[in-house]
Amino acid sequence: MNCLLCHNDSNDFEADTFLCPVCKLVFKNPDIFLSAEEDVTRYSHHNNISTDQGYLDFLGKLVNPLKEFLPKKFTALDFGCGPGPTLSGLLENLGGVVENYDPIFFPDGHLLIPDSYDVVTSTEVVEHFKTPGFDWEILVGLVKDGGLLGIMTQIYSPDIDYSKWWYKNDPTHIVFYQKETFDFIAEKYNLEILYCDNKSITIFKKRDF
Repeated sequence: MNCLLCHNDSNDFEADTFLCPVCKLVFKNPDIFLSAEEDVTRYSHHNNISTDQGYLDFLGKLVNPLKEFLPKKFTALDFGCGPGPTLSGLLENLGGVVENYDPIFFPDGHLLIPDSYDVVTSTEVVEHFKTPGFDWEILVGLVKDGGLLGIMTQIYSPDIDYSKWWYKNDPTHIVFYQKETFDFIAEKYNLEILYCDNKSITIFKKRDF
């Protein structure tokens, strides 16, 4: 099976799951991916709303370290905002002019203009990428040179028992990143890792050449 991110030969890892020896991506067999219609049904059951303090605290895991790197004024895009955009409001409170994009709920393709944003955020999205080699190209391309890309996704590490890992039990979660995977992504796309908690948050800066 070719890796979905770097396209090198990957190894069997667990049942219907593969591990790339090059970029260290862990990914499920595409044969068991849900259909687009099944994905929409699952996503429609998400009840994340801006008045839910628990959800605000959850997003704070990204916003709190990210705000240490933000300029006073900035343009931003929340990529994969879901049915109830909330992170955009938090960024607006920090000086941002923010747009919301979601391929299902806010599918405005006019927002996906390369080199357009000082800041791009993507919370609990990249684990859903069915074509990560293509999707990361789009995601990174949205960021201006010198801009920031903030990612939230649970980071896999070898000390986690994958067979019992709760995060992989969601059938829409199909690709999983290790710290080495983000190192690979940083090198491939000329990014610098400014912050990584080795749990769920990684903040990149797009190098300004």
